[in-house]
This record gives sequence, structure tokens and C-alpha cells, in this order.
Amino acid sequence: MTSDEHVSSRRSLTAGLLALGVLLLIAVGAIRDTTPTAVSPATAPDREFSAQRAFTQVERFAVKPHPVGTAEHTRVRDYLVGELRRLGLRPEVQEAVGVSPIDERGDPVTAGRVFNIVTVIPGTAPTGRVFVTAHYDSVPEGPGANDDGAGTASAIETARALVADGKRLRNDVVFLITDAEEAGLLGSEAFVKDHPLARGPSVVLNNEARGAKGPVLMFRSTESNSGLISMFGSAAPMPVADSVYAELMKLLNNDTDFTAFKPGGMAVLDSAYANAGTLYHSVLDDPAHVDLAALQQMGDNTLALVRAFGGTDLARLTTGNDLVYFNLPPGLLVRYPTWAATLLGAVAPMAALALILLARRRGGVTLRRTLLGTALALIPIGLGVAVGIYFWDLLKAIRPELSGTATTTPYRPELLWLAVLMLAGTILIAWYALLRRRVGPAELALGMLTCAALIGLGLGLVSPGASHLAAWPALGAALGGLAALRCPPRWRVLILAAGLVPGALILLPSAWNSLPTGLQYAGYAPMPLMILFGGLLLPLIEVIWPRRRSPLIPLTALVVSIALVAAGLLVEPIDKEHPRRTSLAYGLDADTGKAVWLTSKAPDQWARRYGGANATGQLSELWGGGSKLLSPAKAAALPAPSLRVLADTTQQGVRTLRVRIRSERGADMVGLRVYGDTATLTVEGRSITPDPAGFVFHAPEPAGVEASLTIKAPGDKVRLRVTDTSRNPSEMSALPGFIAPPDWLFLGDTRITVTKAYTM
Repeated sequence: MTSDEHVSSRRSLTAGLLALGVLLLIAVGAIRDTTPTAVSPATAPDREFSAQRAFTQVERFAVKPHPVGTAEHTRVRDYLVGELRRLGLRPEVQEAVGVSPIDERGDPVTAGRVFNIVTVIPGTAPTGRVFVTAHYDSVPEGPGANDDGAGTASAIETARALVADGKRLRNDVVFLITDAEEAGLLGSEAFVKDHPLARGPSVVLNNEARGAKGPVLMFRSTESNSGLISMFGSAAPMPVADSVYAELMKLLNNDTDFTAFKPGGMAVLDSAYANAGTLYHSVLDDPAHVDLAALQQMGDNTLALVRAFGGTDLARLTTGNDLVYFNLPPGLLVRYPTWAATLLGAVAPMAALALILLARRRGGVTLRRTLLGTALALIPIGLGVAVGIYFWDLLKAIRPELSGTATTTPYRPELLWLAVLMLAGTILIAWYALLRRRVGPAELALGMLTCAALIGLGLGLVSPGASHLAAWPALGAALGGLAALRCPPRWRVLILAAGLVPGALILLPSAWNSLPTGLQYAGYAPMPLMILFGGLLLPLIEVIWPRRRSPLIPLTALVVSIALVAAGLLVEPIDKEHPRRTSLAYGLDADTGKAVWLTSKAPDQWARRYGGANATGQLSELWGGGSKLLSPAKAAALPAPSLRVLADTTQQGVRTLRVRIRSERGADMVGLRVYGDTATLTVEGRSITPDPAGFVFHAPEPAGVEASLTIKAPGDKVRLRVTDTSRNPSEMSALPGFIAPPDWLFLGDTRITVTKAYTM
């Protein structure tokens, strides 16, 4: 190598390293841009939202678990009603029976008695209603300070700010604090079915939490959302949203009150924060673990959107096309119609093809090798998916204490998140090192670019809301490559880097921001997105690729990945200050006197002592659907639930049986399972459809609940099985044979069920 060539090589190396560094900083800046940091003090002006003031509310009501039907639940409801009255509002408590809108998949239908809190700030000339919604019940094992104490407190503070402002808006503003969301969205379903305020044009701002900090993401909306998203993007002070999550919600089993509002014709924006997911439905979901910055973003957005929607013609706003939307710094929400996403998806492959043809004309690549590189690009993507899917299983094998937990987000996840991204990079670099000389660096880079463009095209056709993840990065890289081939050599690295900016703004932040959903999902988004990003960087990687000892690069990446995994596991605490969830159920058959323990199909070390054979039939019903393990248990002295026949009549060949079921031990749930050919089934006046095989009823009154069923063949006997279930973890200690878990575990999803059969 001549001295000039050596100088040129060193300049290229320096330029390549600088370009990669700048792209990484851009990606980090995009992540930081959507991370809330500001907190308004309690002394903020009255018309503004203050997280400190809202947090005071959380400290007052979210101090103990308050699931529906408990005394603490009643205390929280009375407190919230009192706070709204203190603001000069006139809240009402809607008492009703709700039936879950969630598909129970063969299990008994969930119903229950609910108490929704509703109050209205009337508008001057309403075109509809703006709803601020959250739920005030918690799970039995935790105080629910985040889920959904934060949403409830933000609603109270928003109401206070509007009242203090003194300026009435055009539209009515309704504050709806729903009940029994955790039990199955029962309060929201009852509101939509029975309450007159649910009729007419409306926009719902629903606030939730699936963790304890992080950006408040508007993760889905109802369809025909162009007006909703445009208003959200222009009016919210910090509009964090991405239409890819709306596409994912169509595939994942993740329900909020959105699921009940949507069928009622209400236009909904569903928002939540989800970082620190280990605290979700945990004993640690208490006021000490509420992030004020996340609460501030939630409240600022809610208050601003109420004022914006409150002055808009809602009848016109909730019509239009669907949009693709995502964030770009500084604080922008990019949005465009889904038809444009389809068009963009077609443009990206065309630009990639133009780059391939131009590179071939310049003699840099061959079509055959480029096609081979495109096919081979599927290998690292597929490997990334596979490794990511089994990543959490690997961690559990190394550290068994992680087994059986309900969440797969560590308390200190950052090192393990970095390990996921580093493993993705290792897979890509190893693939590149093995094939670089055999296929050619340019052909591999073009193949990865073409693969990304084709993914963008496919998403644009079948899932437009997710198409931007691949289409924009691929288009930017293709245009950068075209420009680089036509410019002087000294400018090529700079122009290539400029074309990769869309990838740095979209792919790497999306990979990082999807990690809080849980490490069991690492193969579905973070790893393939990281591999796509690294694949688009291959032209810059080639600039810095060493001429000698190149195998050291993937080896070093692998060593760093292993070190990050080891460090992440070492710093992850498992102790009484950072407990893990365990699950256990107890079932007693009052007819036979036999009892069983039930655990999940993959119990942790402690719960494993209670689980043995696969649970089938009646026994598996004691804990709902899904795979369970059971083992014999000692029978406890628990009274059986009772069934009293109120009426048994037959008219015109149809037998109607009316009964009352009651828990004799004051359990917080009662249920009825029907074994026979029934035509209809109702509970407390609500019809159980489409499957009349049974129900589970939350928060029954002391006198019990009334059910009525019609039997198609009145001459046949019908078999009924009555159950009652308590979910208070503290009651487990009274069961014979129960041994408390170690202090680094807490009981969650606990059930004690007694069942008795009747034939009539």
C-alpha cells in the first residue's frame, strides 16, 4: 500500500467511525426525546396540571389493595366521590351489573356488580362529550398506585384544573372512573350498555399503566382516526405514539376499558406507560414507585387534549381515514394516510432496484450475487427471531429464581436489554464475516437493503401502521446509496451516513422502546429490528472492516454479549425488597370432601411442591382455562356455597329454573356452571351470551345472586355446579398443609374455591 493509499484508508476509517458514532447519537437522542423528565410542583398555577398535586391523591387512596367488592374498595370509592364534590362537581355512582366483553374462550362468562363514578362539567353548546377515563379498582395483591391510581389521580387533577380555570368549554366533559376493570372490564361495559351519557358523539381519553415509569404512549385508537390522531399530534404537549403498537394490539391479548368503549361507538385514544413492568400487578405497585415525570406527561396531555377536543365539533372529528403515525425529534408526531404507506412501500423497493442496477452498471456487483445476498439476508433475521424467542428461557435456565414469574421484565433490565441488542449485532456481524468474501460485501449490503424494502412493501399491503419501520429506513438507505455512487469518493461516507439517518431515527429507537414489553418477546421486535438496522449499516461497516484478523470482530461482539448477560443477571436483585410473583390455587369439592392444589403449568421452585399431574375436566375449571398442574391437598373446613330454588316452572314445553346462589363464607366471587342443554342463562337480570354454560360473578351481595335458566328438554335432569372463590392472598395461610413462600416471592392470582353439585 502506498503512502497516499494508507492516508486515504485512515481517513475512510476515521470517517466511518465518526459516521457510526453520529448515527448512534441520533438514535439515543430519538429515545431521549420521548422520555418524560419534567415535573410541575404543587405550587404550579391552578389552571395547570401538577404531578405533585396528583401524586398527593395517589398517596391518599392507593395505599392498600382494593379489588372490587372489598371494604377498601368502598373506602376508595367514597374518597374519590368526596374529592369530586370538594371541587364543586356533582358526581353520581352508577350501580349496575356488568358482563365482560372479553372472549372467555370456553370459560364461564365473567360478570359482577359495579359502582362507576361519573361526573360532568357541562359545555356551553355541546356537539358531544369528551370523556376522561381510568379505573379505580386494583388487583388483590397490590395497591394499584400505577394501575390505575395514576390514571385516576390524573383525572381528578384534570377536573380540578378545569374548574379552577373557570372557562367552560363548548362540549361536555365527563369524568368516568370505572369499576372492576381488573375483573374483566365490567364497569366500562355496564356504562356503555346502560348509561345515557354513553350515547351520541364522544371522544374518550383512557389512561392506564402497565408498569411504573417511562413515556406515556398512546398505543391504539379506534378506526377512522385521522381527526383523533391529528388533534393528538397538534394539541398534546408530548405526543408519544406509534401506529405499530395499534397493529400489535390486534394480535396480542391485551385488554383495557378500550375493549368495552369501542363496540359502543365511542372514539377512543388509549394511553399507558409500561417501563418497570416488574411492578405491574405487584405488591410493589405502591405510591413509592410512582414516577412523577410519567404522571406529569399523562396529566399534561390529558388536560391539553380535553381543552382541544372540548372546543371541537366532535361529530366531524370522529370521521375520516386511518393514519400511520410515529415520533421524530424534536417532539414531532409524523402522520400520513394508510394509502400513502402502501405507496411508500412500493417506492422503497423501486429505489433499491435502481441502486442495484446503477451499482451493476458501475461494475461493482452482479445480479446473481445480489439476489443470493437478498435470500441470505433472511438467515440473520430468522436467527435473531429464534434467539430472541428463547432468550428468556436461557436466563431462567441460568438463574432458576426467574422461573414462574408473571412478568419477564427484570427490576434492573438495562444491561439485559443491551445484551439483546448486542446479540442481534453479533448474529449480523458473524453472518457478514462468514459470507463477505464468498458473496461480496456490496452484494450482502444490497441484499439486506432489498430485504428491508420488501418487508416495507409487505407491511404496506397487509399492516400499513407498521410499514414505516422498514419502508423509511430502506428508502433513505437506497437514496443515500444512489447519491453516494454519483458523488466524489471523499464525500461518499458522509452521504451514505445521511441516507441512514431514517434508520437511526426509527429502527434502533423502536427496538429499544419495545424491550419493556418483556424479554420473552425479544425475538418478535427488538432483535429483528436491530438486525435490520445493522444490515443497513453494512456499507459503513465495510469502510471500517479490518483487512487482517477480521474474525476477532464477531468473537469480540459475542464476548461482549455474554458479559452483558452475566452482568445483567448478577445485578438483578431477587430478595424481599424485589420480590417475584408466584401463583397457587386451592380447590375443595364439598361433595366428595377431596381437595387439590393447582399451580401454573410452569411453576417456580416454591410452587413446584404443590403441582403434579395435568389438571383436566372439572378440576381445571377451578382456576379458569389453560394448562394447570394439580396434586392432592388436605380438606379445609370451608362451608360449601348454597343454591336455593326460587321457582321451577314449565310452560309450552320450556322449563325455567330460577335459583339464588350464595357464598356461606363471604367469598368475593360466586359462580354457576350448567351441564345440560340450556337455551338461555341470566344472572341478576343480565343475559349470558353467547355461551350459556355458566358464569362467574364478582362482588355478590351478602344475600347472593339470582340466576335464571331455560332448559330445552324439560324432561331431562340438569346438573348445576355452584362455586365460590376468594382471592385474598392472606387467606391461604389458614389452609391445612400450606407453607408460606420465601420472602422473595409474593402470592399473585391466588384463588380458594369451594364447589358443590346439584341435580334438578
